[in-house]
Amino acid sequence: MESERVSRLSWRVCELLSTSQFRRFRAAGIEPLHAQLLYNRGLRTPEEMKAFLEARYEQTPDPLTLIDLPRALERIRRALLAGEHITVYGDFDADGVTATALLMRALRRLKPAEAPLDYYIPSRIDEGCGLNVGALDWLKRQGTSLIITTDCASSDLAQVRYAHEVLGIDVIITDHHRPPDELPAAYALVNPWRPDSTYPERVLCGVGVAFKLVQALYRSFGLPREEEMALLDLVAIGTIADVAELLGENHTLVRLGLERLNQTRSPGLLALMKSAGLQPGQVRERDVAFVLGPRLNAAGRMEDARLACELLMTDDPAEAQTYAAHLEHLNHLRQAQTEELMNLAREEAARRPDDAVVLVSGDNWPEGIIGLVASKLAEEIRRPVLVLSRGKDFSRGSARSREGFNMIAALRGCAHLFERYGGHAQAAGFTIANHSVEALHQHLLNWHDSQSNGSGPESALMPSETSASLAAQESTSQPPANTLMVDLVLRRPEYFQYQTYSRIRQLAPFGAANPEPVFKAEKMRLLNYWSSGPAGRNLRLRLGIGKVQVMGTFVRGAAYMSTLSGASHVDVIFRIEPAWSPQEGESTREITLKILAIAPSPSSA
Repeated sequence: MESERVSRLSWRVCELLSTSQFRRFRAAGIEPLHAQLLYNRGLRTPEEMKAFLEARYEQTPDPLTLIDLPRALERIRRALLAGEHITVYGDFDADGVTATALLMRALRRLKPAEAPLDYYIPSRIDEGCGLNVGALDWLKRQGTSLIITTDCASSDLAQVRYAHEVLGIDVIITDHHRPPDELPAAYALVNPWRPDSTYPERVLCGVGVAFKLVQALYRSFGLPREEEMALLDLVAIGTIADVAELLGENHTLVRLGLERLNQTRSPGLLALMKSAGLQPGQVRERDVAFVLGPRLNAAGRMEDARLACELLMTDDPAEAQTYAAHLEHLNHLRQAQTEELMNLAREEAARRPDDAVVLVSGDNWPEGIIGLVASKLAEEIRRPVLVLSRGKDFSRGSARSREGFNMIAALRGCAHLFERYGGHAQAAGFTIANHSVEALHQHLLNWHDSQSNGSGPESALMPSETSASLAAQESTSQPPANTLMVDLVLRRPEYFQYQTYSRIRQLAPFGAANPEPVFKAEKMRLLNYWSSGPAGRNLRLRLGIGKVQVMGTFVRGAAYMSTLSGASHVDVIFRIEPAWSPQEGESTREITLKILAIAPSPSSA
């Protein structure tokens, strides 16, 4: 599906650095390939590039410089020393669950043995995200005197006021969602998106903010640095699963966290990897994004997020296996429901081909699934998408955006329509009265037009439109919203060696804001090609450049075989991956090309 979708997009080659720029970066110890790729990702100085490549833990910012964190630290230390009843209040997605487990493990390490410590994660279906009065009343009856939120509550003004003024509970908020203009009157609000924050990093996710609190706590109690770093496996999982930008501090924490994950002794993580068919020591960011993250998310989507949290906190291997098996079962159910709902959403979206912002809805669609469907549909049609589950009087919705469309800013422009809403630039959730849905859609269409000067969705281009049209897609002007970037045109045969792949991996982990590099090669010799894979849907090729030959695969690209008939040379857009030995089941010292677009070179017939 990915190649089929990517092949329909426009392409633009990033501007090549000048000779003087390459000379400057090389003098600082940055090799040309790294300099070009990092510059493409917004790193402009040798100092920024070196910090990125080194990813040193000691270079991460002082946690006490994060706004309100010193105040939060003072209150939590007082609670710990007095043996107060602390409750961690989390969110039900993988970011919130890992953040909750991380804080629980840390507080369990620091609290007196007899002091009560609990956590609470609301039901996605019955309660929704964030603090709610019913939960606060229940926590008060249990004896809670301090609540620490993770990944939520920046917008919960009324609930925080109720907790403090009516129940006498102090609330410390740790969150990464953009807060409203009026901030809740919490004891402390630790959120890098606060307008008065001077912390150098904005894009920490929920587990990242929770980890900064743990850093400060552990250091204040004189614990060794190794103990705080031992929690980085949870930081890596939550950050990747939340699709947070993998630059700056996030990049460092996730890189080090993946190292920890591959050496983990956590019974829960080991059981989860085993049930998912992953091998400890070989887990990469892609495995977290597409294997571990969905299983943790399945708990909150299909049943109860506490299942995932208990898995991450348990020290009992037998208990961990039970939780992991249950999550595996829930994930299979989630996959089946998602596919069923995707078909319905696609059909409805197809009836609105000209809408710049697509809104689809259905009666009582599974609320745990609509976010997944919104993400997948937005990715497929390259437009902002809202998916609503329509109840008797109200609908719950999940919104996903695309580059250049700030979803939370758009929703703020019609905040009066919602019962409740929250989120960030690329994703948001809301509850709205059914009679206001059409007004919401019209507002978003108008908002889109005002942001793009009346331009609608960009037209799609196929890679089979000849290489002349492929080249025409690569102008140096500002790219339209459906444009993907080519990092570099590779012209020399020596780039098509395993060493190039090794150098690319030095920029990992890849993800949001640090995508896997994409390259283009022109006039490669087309030595052979054939269909392969299930039902012959894939296109396999043998290509040549200079004296080097390399294999390539265009997933679901067999439909374009006819465009290559009679061609002797082709232009190719691709990623570089390691080749795998089917006999050994492991990578070799060779590469293969994951082809994203291909077209005959001019005059190649």
